[in-house]
Amino acid sequence: MNRTKTYVMTVDKNSSNVLEQLNKLQQVRQSVSLLNKHSTKKHYVKCQGRWGYNNPDYNQRTIPFCPLDKAVKWDVYIYAR
Repeated sequence: MNRTKTYVMTVDKNSSNVLEQLNKLQQVRQSVSLLNKHSTKKHYVKCQGRWGYNNPDYNQRTIPFCPLDKAVKWDVYIYAR
């Protein structure tokens, strides 16, 4: 069960099917773009990075989210503007 209705998926950069996950992310972005062209209420896709286990860049930070380039996993959300 998801904690929020805006959550769509998680992309794991270390997964064996990362290309499939990135293709799904691209499809989500294209779908939101198409939705925005035909709707007055606009939406956007947001990717938030998570540190993950044993990430050498973590350094005991208290913030659970991180820049995408240092993240092990990306959580994908769709928000209304």
